[in-house]
Amino acid sequence: MLRRPWPERHHLNKPLLSPSPSRLSDSTVTERAFRLALSGIVLVAVAGAGLDLMEVDAAQYASMSRDMVGSADWTHLYHRGQDYLDKPPLLFWTAALSYELFGVANWSYKLPSILFAFLGMFSLYRFTALYHGTDIARTTTLMFGSSAAFLLMTNDVRCDTILTGSVITAIWLGMAWIEQRRWWQLIGCGVAIGAGMLAKGPMGLMAPGLAIGGHVLLARRWDVLRDPRILVLLPVIALLLFPMCLGLYEQHGAHGVRFYFWEQSFGRLTGENRWKDDSTPFFFTHELPWQVLPWTPFVLVGLWYSVLGAMRRNLSEYASLSGALLVFIAISFSQFKLPHYLYVALPLFMIMGGLAFHRHMRPWLRVLDRWVIVLLWGVAMLITAWSFPDGRWPFVVLLVLVPLVLLLLRTQRLLATFWVMVTIGCTINAHIYPQLLRYQANAQAGKWAAERGLGKGRFYGMQVSGTALDLYAGHAVQWLSDVQEARPVIAPGVVIYTDPVHRARLIEAGFAPVKEIELPDYRVQLLGIEMLLPAERARVLEKRYLMCF
Repeated sequence: MLRRPWPERHHLNKPLLSPSPSRLSDSTVTERAFRLALSGIVLVAVAGAGLDLMEVDAAQYASMSRDMVGSADWTHLYHRGQDYLDKPPLLFWTAALSYELFGVANWSYKLPSILFAFLGMFSLYRFTALYHGTDIARTTTLMFGSSAAFLLMTNDVRCDTILTGSVITAIWLGMAWIEQRRWWQLIGCGVAIGAGMLAKGPMGLMAPGLAIGGHVLLARRWDVLRDPRILVLLPVIALLLFPMCLGLYEQHGAHGVRFYFWEQSFGRLTGENRWKDDSTPFFFTHELPWQVLPWTPFVLVGLWYSVLGAMRRNLSEYASLSGALLVFIAISFSQFKLPHYLYVALPLFMIMGGLAFHRHMRPWLRVLDRWVIVLLWGVAMLITAWSFPDGRWPFVVLLVLVPLVLLLLRTQRLLATFWVMVTIGCTINAHIYPQLLRYQANAQAGKWAAERGLGKGRFYGMQVSGTALDLYAGHAVQWLSDVQEARPVIAPGVVIYTDPVHRARLIEAGFAPVKEIELPDYRVQLLGIEMLLPAERARVLEKRYLMCF
């Protein structure tokens, strides 16, 4: 029964539709090994939960959620006291609720989104088991949970993490309803679609619609469209969206509602949305390979065979292929693209990777997989020992585990690759990111001010600001444009946070600080190769100053 806890065996672990005959992989993950592997994914997420939030988005969303705490108004969104119209409210609601329950902290902001990410793993497992069996479901789930994208989406938390978990949940429950016609599946699908729309707008409906609709079309399941029970989706979704729509109308009028349902998403295709960049439609073709690391060879091979299978009409299900490709194409033609827009389609790509691992393993693919492991392991050891050598324990751990990985490569290829990624993930979250985030000057300055109780009227930013500055200072830090604005506020006990140019102007105007603290600054979210090279690091670091008067 579907009611039994994950990942226990149930009758749906036998595929509903028999897959085409193919050679199975000799790497089968036992239930015990699967549960142990899941604990490894949890360990990586826990290791990153307490890290400082990165600018710009995560720190901004966290500060907005903090402002909600204790407020009776959760239907209207504000940023620095001004009306906010950009993202839907679910991330802010869940983070504010987590703050209410556990207090304001880095990990409590990330917790709801991390839970949604693990909900996505659960739903991916159930959907894959529904059509492809338990072995492929376990493989697919571990691939997704140990991918580079999963590491990022549970660390640099934005709206897309909740969206990804909601969409794959909607696809699983929608496809389960097509096969079994149980009320809870249909209602759950509607709730998941509503959650996705509350997280990132119409994409929460479009992505599952393209996946499930593609299956209905290619599998010729016209009986689904003739079933009147499908109409239940409309009131379920509308009920969930009503508080948000009411708040949008009250705060922004009809424009707010139109912005949400059209301009925010579809406006990026038509050019109505103000966000534009110079990226080409091929932007995500080079984003996909690194986001699905270390499983890139299997995902690409699985995608190829799935396309061939769709042309021959012999796939067990078409939702994974249609959802992945159609969403990929849709976001590729957006006039504004960011790497995390692709997260929503990654669980579906991973299904094709799992199928390739079990059904289309070839000698050359084994060799390529081995080289990917060696390359990633080598890069991790190099960065740990050379780029950020403070503390040798991560390097020692990576070195000691080499024999174990070599042993697993001979017996359990999937688990060998998986545990390499878990080890690298723990090293990144527990060793590399903590050192990188020391260079996020806005966060360091905000925490310094908060530790000394510098509230409004005593702590200012002069031509320097940032969402992390506001978040960690505990308030919206007042902006000073020039020396003339700074003149009337400078007094004993006042601190001005600024850059080298405006520091020099203050000193030239006769405002020499009694104490000064220099902070190195780097946009960690936009990590480049120069930052990883010790000899080049000083060249890319900027300077910020805390001028204490």
